[in-house]
Amino acid sequence: MMRTSTSTAVDTVILDDLSARLHARVAELEQALSRVLPSSYTSASLQGCFHRTSQCARRVKDLAAKAAEGSRQYAQRELYLRGVTEEISSTLLWNLGRAMPALVAAYGPAIIGGVAIVLGLAAARRIAPVSAYDGFLTQFEKRLPDSGQVLSASLVVTATAHLVSGTDDFVAGVVGLPKPSRDGIFSGEDAVATGVIAGLGLIGTGTLQETPVRVREVSQFTVSAPQGYQDVISRIPRAEDGAEQIRIERYDSGYVVYLGGTIDAGVEPGSEPWDMTSNMHSIAQLDSGSYRAAVLAMREAGITASDNVILVGHSQGGLIAAQLAASGKYRVSDVVTVGAPLHHIEIPEDVHVVSVEHSEDVIPSLSGVAAPVAVATHLTVRRSLYSGTSAPRDQVLPAHNLSRYIETGAVMDRSTDNKLSTQQHRLSQHMRGTATVTTFRGDRVQ
Repeated sequence: MMRTSTSTAVDTVILDDLSARLHARVAELEQALSRVLPSSYTSASLQGCFHRTSQCARRVKDLAAKAAEGSRQYAQRELYLRGVTEEISSTLLWNLGRAMPALVAAYGPAIIGGVAIVLGLAAARRIAPVSAYDGFLTQFEKRLPDSGQVLSASLVVTATAHLVSGTDDFVAGVVGLPKPSRDGIFSGEDAVATGVIAGLGLIGTGTLQETPVRVREVSQFTVSAPQGYQDVISRIPRAEDGAEQIRIERYDSGYVVYLGGTIDAGVEPGSEPWDMTSNMHSIAQLDSGSYRAAVLAMREAGITASDNVILVGHSQGGLIAAQLAASGKYRVSDVVTVGAPLHHIEIPEDVHVVSVEHSEDVIPSLSGVAAPVAVATHLTVRRSLYSGTSAPRDQVLPAHNLSRYIETGAVMDRSTDNKLSTQQHRLSQHMRGTATVTTFRGDRVQ
């Protein structure tokens, strides 16, 4: 199941398409009727047919207007409900934070005892790995969802978004501060991330601390322009150790910059800038190593502030793409992201955005609840991969895999949705003919 919307979770595309098609047919019918004068008909039956046809055209036109209005009201109510649920969850988390000291005092010993028991049982299993106890636990675990299936559950994805959005409220409650306002200086997950980074820096640890970066050209070749969303998404660099993370295509009309996803999930910065340190700095809306590497690569490729730029990214790459578009330093016309945590990024309305998310992908939820703002140029595509079934076992984040988003791109190409086809046509106008491709590898400088 796939649905498209302008920053809403409701499938209003059917109503929108119905309205557009009805308006188109009415226009054709009215144009045909305008060429005929009813007085030219000598037969009363022909004149009656003309008037009935005119009445039918007016009724279809009225139906088209009602379909469009129904879609608009439906989207508005969805946005309102999203705002209400976010406010409720933030209030609950703030109150939980206020009660946390008392809860820890009351139940802390019991929690510590429970943790000790769990650790003891785990140690016993390691000491006797082929015992009856170990066999019992193995069979029991097979009956339970594994970590990938748990993280892919729709309830977990939704809860994660609300928990992330309410982190600042929880912290404020714990330290005894008033509940932060939505637009306050200490509100948002970016404020919490900034506090974590600053705190780790003050105690002298290198954890999540940024370093200088450098980039080098890896390869250069020519390629034909992509044909459709599937081809565009498939050109995003794969998240592989030591591989290039940036691909830049130069056309006569401008540039297309492809940015890959997170490669290193460790919190201690090594040589890889596409790591958790960059993720945290990006969530905090600070200059991350991966962001600075992308800027350096764009400079090396010859991109200037006057060149038209299209940004395409997966996961952390999508987050970088959104930040580049929001920076105002480049003439960005379009952004295409898949599985990206960019809900907290305010991309200008004149930038056309296609954001693709799988309903079972928890990564976009790490940027909190999507802001309840409907922007006509910002299109969100949501597809459920495992509707009515479970996610596959033995995969940590199956719905976040770039290969699955490439498959979704193929579904988008087959879609008859007006908004998707319009945006795809926009992209094709900027990507024509043959492009010169340059790939880059970014590294941290320790």
